[in-house]
Amino acid sequence: MKAIFLLAATTAAASKHSHVGYGPLNPVLGTHGFPDCVPGPKGVTSDVEANQFHMVCSQRPAPATALKIACVGDSITAGAHSSGGMHPYPQQLQLLLDPANYSVTNLGACGSTMQKGADSPYWKRPQFAALTASKWDVVVVMLGTNDAKDAVDNGPKNWGCGTDMSNITVESCQFAQDYLAFIALLRTLGPSPGQAPVIYLAAPPPLMQHGSIGANQTVINSVFPQLIPMIAQAANVSTVPISVYAGMGGVPNWEATFPSSCTEDSPWPACAWWCDSQSCDQCHPNDVGYTHLARVIRAGLDL
Repeated sequence: MKAIFLLAATTAAASKHSHVGYGPLNPVLGTHGFPDCVPGPKGVTSDVEANQFHMVCSQRPAPATALKIACVGDSITAGAHSSGGMHPYPQQLQLLLDPANYSVTNLGACGSTMQKGADSPYWKRPQFAALTASKWDVVVVMLGTNDAKDAVDNGPKNWGCGTDMSNITVESCQFAQDYLAFIALLRTLGPSPGQAPVIYLAAPPPLMQHGSIGANQTVINSVFPQLIPMIAQAANVSTVPISVYAGMGGVPNWEATFPSSCTEDSPWPACAWWCDSQSCDQCHPNDVGYTHLARVIRAGLDL
């Protein structure tokens, strides 16, 4: 059996790890997004940042015979800007799969990065603790959006690999090196000793506006669609990377194709996945977009 592992703010309490644009708070957790977590011993406080680190996350209960799927990522996995409930993409993915045979856990951590030395590493989050405390059958990794933040775009100084793919190598890029270390760790989390989960890497969705969330649009829209497959090859990942970027409307010539930003009346059809009366953000999909994202991920899984 194959293992699948899905790696994929707006309050006065937002901290250095938060950015304006996460959408409404999850009232149960006192933070943004809808991961499979519960409040920790300290309960829910007025400190959104503290709530992110004090929650307790875990693998969802499932039939013993069901394949365990972990969706690991950032706020796009956690479902920021969705309506919660079954609207984040991991929950939508579960709706696309037979619950008797597949169990999907949302381990998205808002603001998190792949890089250990960036401003908010996934490695230090409660979702990471839940990930490493459990055994999984499948893995798709979707991290990178917050790694693309840089000072030029008014974000933290996370990205240091440049924007010219002719000068970027897996060996020279810290993001790629930490990604390789993450994949090596994932291979120890399979369903039985000596059996690794099946790992899928996914290039993040497009960023629809320059400087949105403090991230470099070129890194997300041009670098990641090429760098993620290079990382998969270097790590000998046997599965084909899932191009969420292309699946969510991304194109190689995005600079000449994309609007300057998505609006409700945008003539670019893919803007409907980001902007409608429910939510209009340039990084996080709306409910309609998360449903489509789940279909893109589902199509990429060899199940």
